[in-house]
Amino acid sequence: MISPSRHVTFSTFSFFRSLSLLFLLALLAGCSSTKSVPQGDYLYIGGDIKVSSPYPETDTKALEPELTAAIRPQPNTSFLGMRPKLWIYNAMGGERKRKGIANWIKTRLGEPPVLLSEAHPDRVQGAMINRLYNNGYFSPTLEHTVDSTTKRKMAKVHYAATVGKQYTIQQIQFPQGNDSVSIAIRETEPQSLLKVNDPYNLEKLIAERLRVNEILKEKGFFFFDESYLIYHVDSTQNNKVNVYVRLKDTAPAKALIPYRYKQVSIYTDFSLGDSIGDSEAPVQFRDYKYYPDEETFKAKTILNAVFVENGDLYSRKRHLQTVNRLMDLGTFKFAEVRFTPQDSIGLDGRLNADILLTQAKKKSVRAEVQTVQKSNGYAGPGITVSFRNRNALRGAELLLINLVGSFESQISGDSARSGLTSMEVGADAEMHVPRIISPFNIRIASSMYQPRTRFSLGFRFINRQEFFQQNSFNFEYGYSWRQYATTELQINPVQVQYSRLLNPTPAFQEELAIRPFLARAFDQQLIIGGNYRLVYNTLGIEGRSHQFYISPGLDFSGGLWGLFYRVKNGQPANPEFPNTFRGQALSQYAKFDLETRYYFNITDKLVLATRFLGGYGLPYGNSNVLPYIKQYGIGGPNSIRAFPARSLGPGIYNPRALQEPGNEVSQSFSYFDQTGDIRLEGNAEFRFPLMDPYLKGALFVDAGNIWLVNEDPTRPGGKFSGDFISQLAVGAGAGLRIDVQFFVIRVDLAYPLRDPTYPNGGRPKSGLFGTGVLNLAIGYPF
Repeated sequence: MISPSRHVTFSTFSFFRSLSLLFLLALLAGCSSTKSVPQGDYLYIGGDIKVSSPYPETDTKALEPELTAAIRPQPNTSFLGMRPKLWIYNAMGGERKRKGIANWIKTRLGEPPVLLSEAHPDRVQGAMINRLYNNGYFSPTLEHTVDSTTKRKMAKVHYAATVGKQYTIQQIQFPQGNDSVSIAIRETEPQSLLKVNDPYNLEKLIAERLRVNEILKEKGFFFFDESYLIYHVDSTQNNKVNVYVRLKDTAPAKALIPYRYKQVSIYTDFSLGDSIGDSEAPVQFRDYKYYPDEETFKAKTILNAVFVENGDLYSRKRHLQTVNRLMDLGTFKFAEVRFTPQDSIGLDGRLNADILLTQAKKKSVRAEVQTVQKSNGYAGPGITVSFRNRNALRGAELLLINLVGSFESQISGDSARSGLTSMEVGADAEMHVPRIISPFNIRIASSMYQPRTRFSLGFRFINRQEFFQQNSFNFEYGYSWRQYATTELQINPVQVQYSRLLNPTPAFQEELAIRPFLARAFDQQLIIGGNYRLVYNTLGIEGRSHQFYISPGLDFSGGLWGLFYRVKNGQPANPEFPNTFRGQALSQYAKFDLETRYYFNITDKLVLATRFLGGYGLPYGNSNVLPYIKQYGIGGPNSIRAFPARSLGPGIYNPRALQEPGNEVSQSFSYFDQTGDIRLEGNAEFRFPLMDPYLKGALFVDAGNIWLVNEDPTRPGGKFSGDFISQLAVGAGAGLRIDVQFFVIRVDLAYPLRDPTYPNGGRPKSGLFGTGVLNLAIGYPF
């Protein structure tokens, strides 16, 4: 659901009065932090560590963060020296029992004081000694002091550690036996994480066991486990150690031999509680036993996602790849490979592999009523009815059919543009086939994810009552796949879009007549080409301080068809003599888009989020302007929030300054003009908790604009030039995010700091910061 936005002007006095109130509350919070601290105890405000060594070569600074992580407990949450959660706890009665909303506020939004008596410095010292041993410092000494003030009732613990030289590895020896597993382990030695002269480090020893286990799992050792590997470590003189990698004597015999598949069977209708031995006779497909038959799923299609075969050595990668691919088909709720050991043959073990698949519900229908908000400022109620079939052609093909309808009105802040209405109805269908359909036999066997071929067909009818009606059709054919969890490639070599203008009003025709560039943008809306996009996304990986989203894309139209037309007719492409297809002028352009996001997670609560949007569309041949549906707009709740949707650009062009007084059609038409071929936009937002996890705050700044590639006399100042920096619009503000679990309600108050339509990059002179714009939306802007 796309977010609605509203725009409201606020006075500067109200803004600063709110800030003053917050500052006063902060002072009160600081004064009452120790109100609930028991007599004779202290409010624990944290600890620190200082590491020293008599040996100058010892890197004591590198040890301090490691030892700091061992300090417990964590003090009360603080922000700019204040402790708002502790203040709420005290304000709601502290340790006294409360009922109703007061108890909810105290337990959910507040937190009790963390006391010095809970710190237990002796235990913390023990944890620090363990960490030093794990890093090769075998003879450390530790002590601590408590820094407390009776008057403030606060205390801090200072720890001090003294360490000697770090032990390093002198010799590494792997198992020396001639059995299968010892030989396999020795073969991994060239890639070992343990190196002679490296510092002794317990985490690296643990990682080495995991590495060996991973390799053995790819060599058939199904029952092997990293716990069967142990280390014997002998210390020597001069701070050296010898490391001996050994197998446990208690390791079971089945863990020491590799296993091969004896029989692979597939059950496509398995349910919890079923017994696989009771199944009817299977279909024999190649070497596989396929249950129950092919009336529901074609065996060939399912086996495109299976990477285990009779006679192969067990491989955990192929095992997990099979499960991932089968689940990625989207037609099964559960996928499991169940292994059963069989009698050994020679030095190898044997496994039967039963692939058990539980089907998801095949068909579903869903209706959704929603609020539609578009970048052109239209908003209103809409309805979408969706039909889904997860196995349309017995090959796990996903068929999606959507019927959409909406009735919208202009809610722009400009009164001349408010009240305009638009109706839209349409239908689209998509077919996702879980394989690559091409003249060549392509099977991407290295990925954990299922490649897909996608077909899309759609129709839209739009009735903008004051202007025109429009029919549009689109067809797309392409491929998508993920080689890794963070990377997705989308290739659509066939893209056809056609829009036809119907029943334009006389006023609309008059406006187009005086705007030839815009008229061409509406006329040349036959697109025959392709588009391509790469997505690199680490946002879903938790625990990272730095997260990225990078998505470059290319969009082309008319290249091959224009070449064909030129060869056929012996005539170069030219806007005056356009290439046509059945009388319709063909759009010719090349367009590049880039979206990047970077999130710096300062802590798990404080985040600096940034985004950059860039785009460049180059019309050529037939076209001197991009098709209208491919042009850029800027402004609004998910863009530059200090300006309404599509109220900026291109460049320093100001349609309001050129409007004829009293000509309401010309004024309401102005937002059609505010599109461009080039886009530059940057956003930065600092997010922080207020009453975590339900209420969060943000401070933000947005900047950007759009421009034209070619000069348009009807839009003076719209062409891109060397002084584009001075033409950037800038806005800043603050916002609240209300997390209600299912979605986030966003309230942003933004003020324009620079408006490119004002002389010398000025701004409206209403109040200290100008006219504030209030954006109400669902979800984060990026």
